[in-house]
Formats: sequence, C-alpha cells, structure tokens
Amino acid sequence: MGSMVALTETQEMVISAHPDRLIMRVDGLSGSRARSLANAAVREARRVMPKLSGQAASRLFPLYGTGFFGIGFQDSYVWFQEQGIQPFTMFSLAGKTIPMWVDDPAGTEREKNPHAQTRQTLSGKVQVLIFRKAAMPGATRKTRKKVTDGTFEERTVPASYPGAPGRIARREASAPFTTPGRVAGQIARGNIGVRWRHPGLAPRKFLNHALSLAAEQGGLQPQRIYAADRSWRSRF
Repeated sequence: MGSMVALTETQEMVISAHPDRLIMRVDGLSGSRARSLANAAVREARRVMPKLSGQAASRLFPLYGTGFFGIGFQDSYVWFQEQGIQPFTMFSLAGKTIPMWVDDPAGTEREKNPHAQTRQTLSGKVQVLIFRKAAMPGATRKTRKKVTDGTFEERTVPASYPGAPGRIARREASAPFTTPGRVAGQIARGNIGVRWRHPGLAPRKFLNHALSLAAEQGGLQPQRIYAADRSWRSRF
C-alpha cells in the first residue's frame, strides 16, 4: 500500500461524470514550468498512492501546457481510490464468474491448482488468481451435515448470490467487555450480513495532494483543482 503521509489538499471541482485527470489552472504559468510541475506531481502521486502490483501507478502520466498542469490516469478505479466510495452490495455481479486475487502465503491454492496464475505484490505477498461464481438472486443450494447417529442431514440454504444472507462475522463480547447499551452475544453493529458486499473505500486524495505539493514546492499558491476528462478545455 502507499506510504502513510500527512496529505496537503486543495479545493477541487468535479466537472466530468467520468474523470480521468486532475488539472490545476495557474494564470501566467509557462509551458516549460508546467511540464516540470506535472512531472513532479506524477512522481509524488506514484510514491503515496495505494498499490499492489504497481501497474496503475506506472500508467499515471503528466499533463501540462501554458496555464495548467495535471495528472492523468488510465485505470478507472484510481478515481474511486482518490474519492472513496460508500459500502454497497454488488448486485451487478449476479450470475457472473468473478476473478479474485487471494493471498497464498502457504502455497495452499497453488497446490490445488499448479497452473493457476500467480503474482507478487510490491509488499512481497504472493497471490493466486481464483474464480468464484455469484449465483442469481433467490438461488439455493443443498448442504449436508453429519448428525449424532452418524447419518447426514440435508438442508437447503441460500446460495452465494449478491444480497444473500451472509455469515455473522462479529457478535458482542461477553461481560464485562460488552459494548455499553448492547447485549452479550448480540450481532455486532457494522457486521456485514449479506454476501458480495463491498466494504467501501476511504478517500485517499493522493492525486490532489500530489498537485498541491508540486505547486507549493514550485513556489506557487495552489489554485482550485478540476477533476475532468479529455474534453476539459471546452468547459472554460
């Protein structure tokens, strides 16, 4: 993940439904100075942004010209990392097979499937590419549970579809560690009770920070930043 730093931020305005760049306009800024500032901003953004493989960081690129400099990005999820998103149930995944990178420190997944694709993150973790099927809403599956006489009891339970009942991950601790006002053993607040639930992302503002810092270190008073797309100049 990116380094933990005290971020410098500047007021910004979103002028595109699908931004792929952040731009700072500075009246009187020469093209050569803008190029220097943009390159410095990209270096800082790459240093502090969250990253696993580093591919998105490598695809950041400088933008500059007379009166402006900025950072462009090619991966749409960079914008979500920058701005953050609220938790949500991923209903759009219903019926789809989902590729997932999972940590495999002991080699368990690689032993199951020696031909699985692997990668190593920048932090040194070994991950394996696996695939999980998200069922359609309302789907069920059969499970078997061994009972006391050695026979098996068959039950019908919800399949793993987006929004299906999930496992109870956290309950309130027993006394004296119970949360005030809650009951021991009660489902804890914040427990994710459905399947295929995205936990959300906190806003990181690393692109904003990088542009602001580049401006300050370049002797400029940071100006408003615009989250835009390639047609941004037509809006001014």
